[in-house]
Amino acid sequence: MLKQLTLTALAAVTLAGCASKDSMLPKPDQDMGQVYDQAMGSTGVGKLMDERSTLRRTLNESDTDYSAFVRTEATQLESKFQLLDNPTLYMFVAPHLATRDGVPVPGYLTEFKFYTRDHYALPGEQ
Repeated sequence: MLKQLTLTALAAVTLAGCASKDSMLPKPDQDMGQVYDQAMGSTGVGKLMDERSTLRRTLNESDTDYSAFVRTEATQLESKFQLLDNPTLYMFVAPHLATRDGVPVPGYLTEFKFYTRDHYALPGEQ
């Protein structure tokens, strides 16, 4: 029994020693730099800038004029985005005593907004 176990372990060590990394993993035809250059059009940064320039376009006269929405020194404090309506519900809480200690609480007015936050209109929407 011990002899068989020893022979099996010796065979496993011998076979494991024969295997190398190069024989187990295939060698690729291209490295990562070549794959990147092939995907990006080979020249890298210059080619990318050329592609970006074809996507850019100049403003035409038919384009919308947004100059009224640009802030200047004269219009710095003016709001360009108008606040949309957010109705408010006012509720009066009558004078009452605090629950545990019996401390009197005077009546007061509280408010509830219908929306959780305020919303603004985009320029020209309202």
